[in-house]
Amino acid sequence: MLIHQYDATTGQYISSRLADVDPKNIGRWLVPAFSTDAPLPTRAALQWPFFVKNAWTLKPDYRGVLLYRTENGEPAELLMAGVTPEEVGLTLTPRPSSQHSWIDGKWELDPAIVAANVRASAMAEFETRMSRARDMNAGKSDAYASGMLSREESYYFRAWSKYQLDLVRVVQRPDFPASVVWPADPVDYEEASAPAMAEYATRIAKAATFTDGKADDFAAGKLSDEDAYNYRSWTDYADLCTRALDRETFPFDVKWPDEPVKYADMLPKVAQPLTSNAASE
Repeated sequence: MLIHQYDATTGQYISSRLADVDPKNIGRWLVPAFSTDAPLPTRAALQWPFFVKNAWTLKPDYRGVLLYRTENGEPAELLMAGVTPEEVGLTLTPRPSSQHSWIDGKWELDPAIVAANVRASAMAEFETRMSRARDMNAGKSDAYASGMLSREESYYFRAWSKYQLDLVRVVQRPDFPASVVWPADPVDYEEASAPAMAEYATRIAKAATFTDGKADDFAAGKLSDEDAYNYRSWTDYADLCTRALDRETFPFDVKWPDEPVKYADMLPKVAQPLTSNAASE
């Protein structure tokens, strides 16, 4: 006779074997405690027999099956039969991504995690860009404040400083990081300064028509009053144009000086003669 042993506490089926003959009664079989000769039920996959209330019943059995923790998606397994994965916070379904959470019995994209990842990604990009901009200006603050940088170096120092400020303004926008438009890198100096330098060349060329070849005569006092005035005023004008290139607004908003007043406009107005009618009056 075949008998089946089960766990004394849970009733979980353990094993089956042939029963021993009762030595005192050859016609009888010995059935030890926590064993039964009741036939085992036919079971399907993921089921295991349990002897409960003097009868076999089938309970879930997920031992050896790869499961996943619903709290974090990490792999796990059950070491005992009789419980479902759901009862102990497990599932058969792998977590699709780190942005999914177990919501209402299934994996769903978690808006909070998605938003946090989007922000983290945007901030990582911000830090990368800010670090690069700081490297471009590293060690130049005092030199810039002291006027020791060249015009081109000053342009790049101001441009990368503005770039850093623009980065900060991006992350401070109320719609960050849902809407992100990163500032462009500073324009190359030659390209950025070309319009201003062309205007400068035009202005200096005009000033030169009043000053070229006249320095010695001006110093010797040999110029006429008009030529001396023009030499002096246009020389000052050219100097102001050059200074305009070294202001912080260069090269995008250069404050050019006004051209000198014409010599004739500097002279006092000569009184006009009275007309005959006015004289008769």
